[in-house]
Amino acid sequence: MSAQKEIIIIGAGAAGLMAARELSPQYNVTILEARPQPGGRTTTHYPAPGIHIETGAEFIHGELPVTLSLLQEAGIPYHPVNGEMYLAENGELKQEEGWIEDWDNLLDHMSKAPETTTMQQLLDQYYPAGQYADLRDHVQGYVEGYDLADLNKVSVKYLYDEWTLEQGTNYRIENGYTALIDYLSKGCKLITNQTVQNIAWQPGHVKVTTQDQTYTAHKVLVTVPINILQNEGIQFAPALPAYTKAARQIGWGTVIKFNLIFKQAFWKRDIGFVLSDEEVPVWWTQSEDSLILTGWLGGPHAEGPQTDLLNKALHSLSKIFNVTNIEDLLAQSFIHNWSAEQAIHGGYSYGMPDSEKAKTVLTTPVADTIYFAGEAFYTGDSPGTVEAALQNGKDIAIKIKSPQ
Repeated sequence: MSAQKEIIIIGAGAAGLMAARELSPQYNVTILEARPQPGGRTTTHYPAPGIHIETGAEFIHGELPVTLSLLQEAGIPYHPVNGEMYLAENGELKQEEGWIEDWDNLLDHMSKAPETTTMQQLLDQYYPAGQYADLRDHVQGYVEGYDLADLNKVSVKYLYDEWTLEQGTNYRIENGYTALIDYLSKGCKLITNQTVQNIAWQPGHVKVTTQDQTYTAHKVLVTVPINILQNEGIQFAPALPAYTKAARQIGWGTVIKFNLIFKQAFWKRDIGFVLSDEEVPVWWTQSEDSLILTGWLGGPHAEGPQTDLLNKALHSLSKIFNVTNIEDLLAQSFIHNWSAEQAIHGGYSYGMPDSEKAKTVLTTPVADTIYFAGEAFYTGDSPGTVEAALQNGKDIAIKIKSPQ
């Protein structure tokens, strides 16, 4: 009987762990992770008994088959997200009753736009700034905040597909995403604190070099965030210029996430989400009895050096809820600037006009020896999510097991 083939997986996020699960019956799998723990952008913090904070991914956006089936298999509880959507305008909180004027007309234009169109080009064509300032502000806030995207880069087709998708109920995992990561990590040969710098390869053989070790295998699966490939954070020998070029055709955005624990609730208990035009514009609650408010600052405004983040968050909440001396009500604060996170440096991907062609390149194996996987390469209905990472990790693992 021949020896089991060796494969190295780079990155112990959702995609890498899911791929390892799929491959382990046929391959001897080694996972190399740059950070001190697995999870990547799904990392739960437990500051006190009975309290958990999602520093990154938090929601299950609808009836997502891979995520929910894994949770059920593992016996990990999850619950629907409750609460109403509110808009903060002119010092008042108003329950949101629908999209603003011209939204349906905008969606109609988006549905007919050429695939090469960016959102900025469509707005400039049909919605001049002087006449449609409110609509343009609303679109910009949504594109930057929800999709972490730049109006000048994001594809209209990508946004249209995402915005018109009915997602159904959102869920939260009872003890956070780390419960799922722990389940997926069981039994894995996982080596942490290993930052991969170079991959020397020839068909059927790879030599993977980190800051202090060298590992060899028959194949390698690279599941690092797309910006690592865009910035050539891993050097390939021979080089893979077509793959680097393709990676740069996929958008990459960042986010700062605020979790603030207060001594008492100063908000209405039926509030789920609040949208505003404050410096930290989006906030949401946890369960009805929770004293945590979570803030979200995404897209271009979250890039670059950041200062005074806690004060910006508190000032935003003070304006939204009309609360003075809000600092006196704060018990603890946890702020995660994902652009500064080791080996990640951002939030998640978004679609640009050439992204679909780029994904075709990136999901094509290199001599059945180098493979790529992750949420950025996913082409289904849940982009930028943990589901996207899990599904793509599974799909690429199946391709590795049965190469064409």
